[in-house]
Amino acid sequence: MQILSKWVLEACQGLPVVVEIIRTTCMGSRFNLLLSKICIEGYHTALVFFKLDPDYAAGMIPADGHYVSEQAYTLRTLSDVLNGGIEVLAVNSDFSLCIFGILRSAAGGVDFTTRGKIGLPTSSILVYVLWYSLTILRDICACDRRTGFKDDVVDVLVSFGLIELLLSFLRTLEPQAIIQTTMKQQQHRENRQEEEETTMSSPQIVACCPYKGFMRDIVAILGNCAYRRKYVQDEIREKNGIVLLLQQCVPDEDNPFLREWSIWAARNLFEGNTDNERVVADLELQGTLNVPELAPFGLRVEVDPRTHRAKLVN
Repeated sequence: MQILSKWVLEACQGLPVVVEIIRTTCMGSRFNLLLSKICIEGYHTALVFFKLDPDYAAGMIPADGHYVSEQAYTLRTLSDVLNGGIEVLAVNSDFSLCIFGILRSAAGGVDFTTRGKIGLPTSSILVYVLWYSLTILRDICACDRRTGFKDDVVDVLVSFGLIELLLSFLRTLEPQAIIQTTMKQQQHRENRQEEEETTMSSPQIVACCPYKGFMRDIVAILGNCAYRRKYVQDEIREKNGIVLLLQQCVPDEDNPFLREWSIWAARNLFEGNTDNERVVADLELQGTLNVPELAPFGLRVEVDPRTHRAKLVN
Protein backbone atom coordinates (compact mmCIF):
# COMPACT_ATOMS: atom_id res chain seq x y z
CA MET A 1 0.00 0.00 0.00
CA GLN A 2 2.91 2.35 0.68
CA ILE A 3 4.24 1.63 -2.81
CA LEU A 4 0.81 2.42 -4.28
CA SER A 5 0.56 5.67 -2.30
CA LYS A 6 3.98 6.74 -3.55
CA TRP A 7 2.97 5.93 -7.13
CA VAL A 8 -0.28 7.86 -6.73
CA LEU A 9 1.61 10.90 -5.46
CA GLU A 10 3.94 10.79 -8.44
CA ALA A 11 1.01 10.35 -10.82
CA CYS A 12 -0.84 13.31 -9.35
CA GLN A 13 2.14 15.51 -10.06
CA GLY A 14 1.41 14.74 -13.69
CA LEU A 15 -2.39 14.87 -13.73
CA PRO A 16 -2.61 14.66 -17.53
CA VAL A 17 -1.36 11.07 -17.23
CA VAL A 18 -4.11 10.23 -14.73
CA VAL A 19 -6.72 11.87 -16.95
CA GLU A 20 -5.56 9.84 -19.93
CA ILE A 21 -5.80 6.64 -17.87
CA ILE A 22 -9.43 7.45 -17.08
CA ARG A 23 -10.19 8.19 -20.73
CA THR A 24 -8.72 4.96 -22.07
CA THR A 25 -8.97 2.32 -19.35
CA CYS A 26 -11.77 -0.14 -18.68
CA MET A 27 -13.36 -0.58 -15.29
CA GLY A 28 -11.44 -2.93 -13.02
CA SER A 29 -10.27 -3.38 -9.46
CA ARG A 30 -6.92 -1.64 -10.01
CA PHE A 31 -8.56 1.29 -11.76
CA ASN A 32 -11.12 1.57 -8.97
CA LEU A 33 -8.38 1.52 -6.35
CA LEU A 34 -6.52 4.26 -8.21
CA LEU A 35 -9.57 6.53 -8.27
CA SER A 36 -10.32 5.76 -4.65
CA LYS A 37 -6.86 6.83 -3.51
CA ILE A 38 -6.72 9.92 -5.70
CA CYS A 39 -10.26 11.20 -5.21
CA ILE A 40 -12.20 9.68 -2.30
CA GLU A 41 -9.29 9.50 0.13
CA GLY A 42 -7.07 12.04 -1.61
CA TYR A 43 -7.40 15.70 -2.51
CA HIS A 44 -7.38 15.73 -6.29
CA THR A 45 -11.04 15.17 -7.21
CA ALA A 46 -11.68 18.59 -8.72
CA LEU A 47 -8.45 18.67 -10.74
CA VAL A 48 -8.98 15.21 -12.20
CA PHE A 49 -12.71 15.68 -12.81
CA PHE A 50 -12.55 19.00 -14.61
CA LYS A 51 -9.47 18.19 -16.66
CA LEU A 52 -11.52 15.43 -18.29
CA ASP A 53 -13.40 18.22 -20.11
CA PRO A 54 -11.35 19.29 -23.18
CA ASP A 55 -12.66 22.86 -22.90
CA TYR A 56 -11.45 23.15 -19.32
CA ALA A 57 -8.12 21.57 -20.22
CA ALA A 58 -7.75 24.18 -22.99
CA GLY A 59 -8.16 27.01 -20.48
CA MET A 60 -11.85 27.75 -21.11
CA ILE A 61 -14.45 27.68 -18.33
CA PRO A 62 -17.37 25.42 -19.35
CA ALA A 63 -20.91 26.65 -18.85
CA ASP A 64 -22.94 25.52 -15.85
CA GLY A 65 -24.21 22.02 -16.46
CA HIS A 66 -21.75 21.23 -19.27
CA TYR A 67 -20.23 17.78 -18.83
CA VAL A 68 -18.65 15.12 -21.01
CA SER A 69 -19.16 11.36 -20.94
CA GLU A 70 -15.78 10.73 -19.27
CA GLN A 71 -16.89 12.83 -16.30
CA ALA A 72 -20.13 10.88 -15.94
CA TYR A 73 -18.14 7.64 -16.19
CA THR A 74 -15.80 8.82 -13.45
CA LEU A 75 -18.70 9.66 -11.14
CA ARG A 76 -20.25 6.27 -11.83
CA THR A 77 -17.00 4.53 -10.90
CA LEU A 78 -16.61 6.61 -7.75
CA SER A 79 -20.20 5.83 -6.79
CA ASP A 80 -19.62 2.09 -7.24
CA VAL A 81 -16.37 2.20 -5.26
CA LEU A 82 -17.92 4.20 -2.43
CA ASN A 83 -21.01 2.02 -2.26
CA GLY A 84 -18.91 -1.13 -2.11
CA GLY A 85 -16.43 0.15 0.46
CA ILE A 86 -18.47 2.44 2.66
CA GLU A 87 -17.29 0.69 5.83
CA VAL A 88 -13.55 1.01 5.15
CA LEU A 89 -13.00 4.10 3.01
CA ALA A 90 -11.80 7.30 4.68
CA VAL A 91 -13.90 9.93 2.90
CA ASN A 92 -12.46 13.42 3.19
CA SER A 93 -14.21 16.79 3.07
CA ASP A 94 -12.41 17.86 -0.12
CA PHE A 95 -14.03 15.03 -2.06
CA SER A 96 -17.41 15.64 -0.42
CA LEU A 97 -17.44 19.36 -1.20
CA CYS A 98 -16.36 18.73 -4.78
CA ILE A 99 -19.30 16.37 -5.32
CA PHE A 100 -21.61 18.91 -3.67
CA GLY A 101 -20.36 21.57 -6.08
CA ILE A 102 -20.96 19.24 -9.03
CA LEU A 103 -24.52 18.67 -7.78
CA ARG A 104 -25.16 22.43 -7.65
CA SER A 105 -23.74 22.92 -11.12
CA ALA A 106 -25.66 20.00 -12.63
CA ALA A 107 -28.92 21.14 -11.04
CA GLY A 108 -28.38 24.55 -12.62
CA GLY A 109 -28.30 23.03 -16.09
CA VAL A 110 -30.96 20.30 -15.87
CA ASP A 111 -34.33 20.88 -17.54
CA PHE A 112 -36.81 20.53 -14.68
CA THR A 113 -39.78 21.33 -16.91
CA THR A 114 -39.76 17.88 -18.51
CA ARG A 115 -40.63 14.85 -16.41
CA GLY A 116 -38.21 11.96 -16.72
CA LYS A 117 -40.26 8.98 -17.86
CA ILE A 118 -37.52 6.41 -17.29
CA GLY A 119 -34.78 5.78 -14.81
CA LEU A 120 -31.18 5.22 -15.74
CA PRO A 121 -29.60 4.50 -18.16
CA THR A 122 -30.48 7.66 -20.04
CA SER A 123 -29.02 9.45 -23.03
CA SER A 124 -28.50 12.66 -21.06
CA ILE A 125 -24.98 13.04 -19.65
CA LEU A 126 -26.22 15.88 -17.46
CA VAL A 127 -28.88 13.69 -15.84
CA TYR A 128 -26.24 11.02 -15.26
CA VAL A 129 -24.05 13.56 -13.48
CA LEU A 130 -26.99 14.74 -11.37
CA TRP A 131 -27.93 11.19 -10.40
CA TYR A 132 -24.43 10.00 -9.54
CA SER A 133 -23.64 13.12 -7.51
CA LEU A 134 -26.78 12.47 -5.44
CA THR A 135 -26.02 8.77 -4.91
CA ILE A 136 -22.45 9.59 -3.90
CA LEU A 137 -23.70 12.16 -1.37
CA ARG A 138 -26.24 9.63 -0.10
CA ASP A 139 -23.47 7.15 0.67
CA ILE A 140 -21.13 9.81 2.07
CA CYS A 141 -23.83 10.86 4.52
CA ALA A 142 -24.26 7.23 5.59
CA CYS A 143 -20.63 6.97 6.74
CA ASP A 144 -21.63 7.68 10.35
CA ARG A 145 -18.36 9.48 11.13
CA ARG A 146 -16.19 6.51 10.09
CA THR A 147 -13.95 8.74 8.00
CA GLY A 148 -10.63 8.79 9.80
CA PHE A 149 -10.56 12.60 9.62
CA LYS A 150 -11.00 15.16 12.39
CA ASP A 151 -13.94 16.88 10.71
CA ASP A 152 -17.15 14.96 10.06
CA VAL A 153 -17.85 15.28 6.34
CA VAL A 154 -21.59 15.65 6.99
CA ASP A 155 -20.90 18.58 9.33
CA VAL A 156 -18.88 20.22 6.56
CA LEU A 157 -21.53 19.60 3.90
CA VAL A 158 -24.31 20.94 6.12
CA SER A 159 -22.27 24.07 6.90
CA PHE A 160 -22.03 24.71 3.15
CA GLY A 161 -25.82 24.57 2.68
CA LEU A 162 -26.60 20.94 1.81
CA ILE A 163 -29.85 20.79 3.81
CA GLU A 164 -31.17 24.06 2.39
CA LEU A 165 -30.42 22.96 -1.18
CA LEU A 166 -32.16 19.60 -0.78
CA LEU A 167 -35.22 21.13 0.88
CA SER A 168 -35.42 23.71 -1.91
CA PHE A 169 -35.52 20.85 -4.42
CA LEU A 170 -38.42 19.23 -2.57
CA ARG A 171 -40.33 22.51 -2.29
CA THR A 172 -40.21 23.18 -6.03
CA LEU A 173 -40.96 19.64 -7.23
CA GLU A 174 -44.50 18.77 -8.23
CA PRO A 175 -46.38 16.60 -5.71
CA GLN A 176 -46.56 12.86 -6.18
CA ALA A 177 -49.51 11.48 -8.17
CA ILE A 178 -51.40 10.33 -5.08
CA ILE A 179 -51.15 13.80 -3.50
CA GLN A 180 -52.17 15.51 -6.74
CA THR A 181 -55.27 13.30 -6.79
CA THR A 182 -56.27 14.23 -3.25
CA MET A 183 -55.62 17.92 -3.93
CA LYS A 184 -58.01 17.81 -6.89
CA GLN A 185 -60.60 16.03 -4.76
CA GLN A 186 -60.32 18.69 -2.09
CA GLN A 187 -60.73 21.51 -4.61
CA HIS A 188 -63.75 19.84 -6.15
CA ARG A 189 -65.44 19.11 -2.82
CA GLU A 190 -64.94 22.58 -1.43
CA ASN A 191 -66.47 23.98 -4.62
CA ARG A 192 -63.98 26.78 -4.87
CA GLN A 193 -64.73 29.94 -6.68
CA GLU A 194 -64.24 30.54 -10.36
CA GLU A 195 -61.50 28.79 -12.21
CA GLU A 196 -59.53 31.97 -12.88
CA GLU A 197 -59.50 32.89 -9.22
CA THR A 198 -58.49 29.37 -8.23
CA THR A 199 -55.68 29.41 -10.76
CA MET A 200 -54.37 32.71 -9.44
CA SER A 201 -54.39 31.52 -5.82
CA SER A 202 -52.94 28.05 -6.46
CA PRO A 203 -49.19 27.51 -6.34
CA GLN A 204 -47.62 26.96 -9.72
CA ILE A 205 -45.87 23.69 -10.44
CA VAL A 206 -42.34 24.73 -11.27
CA ALA A 207 -40.34 21.52 -11.44
CA CYS A 208 -40.60 17.86 -12.43
CA CYS A 209 -38.35 14.95 -11.53
CA PRO A 210 -35.72 14.76 -14.32
CA TYR A 211 -35.40 11.01 -13.76
CA LYS A 212 -37.35 8.35 -11.90
CA GLY A 213 -36.07 8.32 -8.35
CA PHE A 214 -34.88 11.92 -8.09
CA MET A 215 -37.16 12.75 -5.17
CA ARG A 216 -36.27 9.47 -3.45
CA ASP A 217 -32.54 10.23 -3.65
CA ILE A 218 -33.06 13.67 -2.08
CA VAL A 219 -35.06 12.20 0.81
CA ALA A 220 -32.42 9.49 1.29
CA ILE A 221 -29.66 12.06 1.78
CA LEU A 222 -31.76 14.07 4.23
CA GLY A 223 -32.56 10.91 6.17
CA ASN A 224 -28.92 9.88 6.39
CA CYS A 225 -27.87 13.38 7.47
CA ALA A 226 -30.46 13.45 10.24
CA TYR A 227 -29.29 10.13 11.73
CA ARG A 228 -28.20 10.93 15.31
CA ARG A 229 -27.44 14.54 14.39
CA LYS A 230 -29.73 16.77 16.42
CA TYR A 231 -28.49 19.97 14.80
CA VAL A 232 -29.58 18.60 11.40
CA GLN A 233 -32.95 17.60 12.84
CA ASP A 234 -33.32 21.11 14.23
CA GLU A 235 -32.32 22.77 10.95
CA ILE A 236 -34.92 20.78 9.04
CA ARG A 237 -37.57 21.89 11.54
CA GLU A 238 -36.43 25.52 11.48
CA LYS A 239 -36.61 25.53 7.68
CA ASN A 240 -40.18 24.15 7.80
CA GLY A 241 -39.07 20.82 6.41
CA ILE A 242 -40.85 18.40 8.75
CA VAL A 243 -44.24 18.40 7.02
CA LEU A 244 -42.45 18.54 3.67
CA LEU A 245 -40.66 15.28 4.47
CA LEU A 246 -43.75 13.63 5.92
CA GLN A 247 -45.56 14.35 2.65
CA GLN A 248 -43.13 12.01 0.91
CA CYS A 249 -44.29 8.97 2.94
CA VAL A 250 -46.56 7.74 0.15
CA PRO A 251 -46.11 5.25 -2.70
CA ASP A 252 -45.00 6.87 -5.94
CA GLU A 253 -44.42 5.11 -9.27
CA ASP A 254 -41.97 7.80 -10.36
CA ASN A 255 -39.86 7.32 -7.24
CA PRO A 256 -39.39 3.65 -6.32
CA PHE A 257 -38.82 3.12 -2.59
CA LEU A 258 -39.63 6.77 -1.83
CA ARG A 259 -41.99 5.70 0.96
CA GLU A 260 -39.36 3.48 2.58
CA TRP A 261 -36.67 6.17 2.49
CA SER A 262 -39.18 8.73 3.81
CA ILE A 263 -40.04 6.50 6.77
CA TRP A 264 -36.31 6.17 7.48
CA ALA A 265 -35.95 9.96 7.30
CA ALA A 266 -38.94 10.50 9.60
CA ARG A 267 -37.55 8.02 12.10
CA ASN A 268 -34.23 9.88 12.21
CA LEU A 269 -35.94 13.26 12.28
CA PHE A 270 -37.84 12.49 15.50
CA GLU A 271 -35.31 10.31 17.34
CA GLY A 272 -34.54 12.01 20.64
CA ASN A 273 -35.95 15.34 19.45
CA THR A 274 -38.95 16.47 21.49
CA ASP A 275 -39.21 19.77 19.60
CA ASN A 276 -39.75 17.93 16.33
CA GLU A 277 -42.25 15.57 17.96
CA ARG A 278 -44.15 18.60 19.25
CA VAL A 279 -44.49 19.99 15.71
CA VAL A 280 -46.26 16.82 14.60
CA ALA A 281 -48.37 16.63 17.76
CA ASP A 282 -49.67 20.14 17.07
CA LEU A 283 -50.78 19.31 13.54
CA GLU A 284 -54.52 19.27 12.99
CA LEU A 285 -56.49 17.97 10.04
CA GLN A 286 -57.82 20.82 7.91
CA GLY A 287 -60.19 18.62 5.91
CA THR A 288 -60.96 14.99 5.16
CA LEU A 289 -59.87 13.40 1.90
CA ASN A 290 -60.87 10.26 0.10
CA VAL A 291 -57.68 8.40 -0.77
CA PRO A 292 -58.60 5.32 -2.83
CA GLU A 293 -54.93 4.47 -3.33
CA LEU A 294 -54.79 3.41 0.34
CA ALA A 295 -57.57 0.85 -0.06
CA PRO A 296 -55.40 -1.90 -1.61
CA PHE A 297 -53.21 -1.72 1.49
CA GLY A 298 -56.22 -2.22 3.78
CA LEU A 299 -55.83 1.25 5.23
CA ARG A 300 -58.21 4.14 5.83
CA VAL A 301 -58.18 7.51 7.55
CA GLU A 302 -60.28 8.14 10.64
CA VAL A 303 -60.69 11.52 12.29
CA ASP A 304 -61.11 12.08 16.00
CA PRO A 305 -64.15 14.41 16.21
CA ARG A 306 -62.86 15.90 19.45
CA THR A 307 -59.25 16.67 18.51
CA HIS A 308 -59.77 16.90 14.72
CA ARG A 309 -56.64 14.85 14.25
CA ALA A 310 -56.31 12.02 11.77
CA LYS A 311 -55.05 8.52 12.33
CA LEU A 312 -54.30 5.72 9.89
CA VAL A 313 -56.05 2.46 10.72
CA ASN A 314 -56.53 -0.90 9.05
